[in-house]
Amino acid sequence: MTSKNLQADLHADLLADLAPPVVERPTTPAVEPAPLPPELTDATPALSLHWTPLRWSRPRVVKVRGGLGKAMNLGPLKVELSVKE
Repeated sequence: MTSKNLQADLHADLLADLAPPVVERPTTPAVEPAPLPPELTDATPALSLHWTPLRWSRPRVVKVRGGLGKAMNLGPLKVELSVKE
């Protein structure tokens, strides 16, 4: 009988040593994304592409006239991304 008890004790010790330690991690509250400003939620983005083979310009990025956005000029090509309400 002692051999079974000894074997059971050794088995229980072995299982206790193999079990991973329980580590309590601090819970962090879920971070919600910041709401968009109201002026951008009702806006519609627009993309335009202009090709002017006779007029070349130096590479540059400029503001869009009459709205929010940027325009990129590169040689005869002008790409404009604007936001209109």
